[in-house]
Amino acid sequence: MLGHSLVELLDGLAGDHPTLRGVREVAQQLDQYYIPTRYPNGLPAGAVPSAVFTKRQADDAVAGARAISDIARAAIRGQHQ
Repeated sequence: MLGHSLVELLDGLAGDHPTLRGVREVAQQLDQYYIPTRYPNGLPAGAVPSAVFTKRQADDAVAGARAISDIARAAIRGQHQ
């Protein structure tokens, strides 16, 4: 897989690891943050991410990333047992 989409990555792995389907919506949310938080022209009128995104959004994104990471680790551990 090439690219940065968590949704595409999860979709490609969900056949072998069905538990990953449960975090697809979280992956969709995180994919939406990829461009605007990394590129200077990703937001309108020269805005910076800290002026556009809220602390709650940041906290939700971190929690979502942890959820995906935890489920992926569990899937990998289960595969190697």
